[in-house]
Amino acid sequence: METEALERPADLTIWRTAPAASPVAHPARFDTLREAIEAAAGALADPAKQPWIITEEGEILSPNWIRTYLN
Repeated sequence: METEALERPADLTIWRTAPAASPVAHPARFDTLREAIEAAAGALADPAKQPWIITEEGEILSPNWIRTYLN
């Protein structure tokens, strides 16, 4: 991934993997991919949440990709 992509808008959807009273997915638009990754990092702490990011270029970043990027 090119460094410039981190400064472009991205969409983050946090899917719930366990039954809950809240909605199944929580989509959000971020001004930068960097911000979306930061928000996804918080969701990764909860095993019932699976964050997925779609970049401005249409690239889909899975929870495993996000974990690898953060490490």
